Amino acid sequence: MAQKMKTILISDLSGEELGEDGQTVKFGFLGADYEIDLSQTESDVFASTIQKYVDAGRRVGGRRQSGAGSTTRRDPSQTKAIKAWATEQGIDYPQRGRLSQDLVEKWEAAHRS
Repeated sequence: MAQKMKTILISDLSGEELGEDGQTVKFGFLGADYEIDLSQTESDVFASTIQKYVDAGRRVGGRRQSGAGSTTRRDPSQTKAIKAWATEQGIDYPQRGRLSQDLVEKWEAAHRS
């Protein structure tokens, strides 16, 4: 007999069910590793808040999330967000397969402020 399991993410901030918008964000602070489930909007706020500290800090380990030759997979909800943003901006992108690094960088730059 086959079974199908479904994981439903709940925002750790708002307590709301996230559906397709949800993602788990992993981060470290003061030597401890953390995970938090966030909506895309909450994740964007988190990323923009922490970005100035990341830019000023020194990388000491971990895997890079993007770049040439990377085998790290992007979170599917982030890929969906990038595609939605590209569509809103009128940017063509492949409907199947890997997103170009140029498109990912444009999305990151647009969501950095």
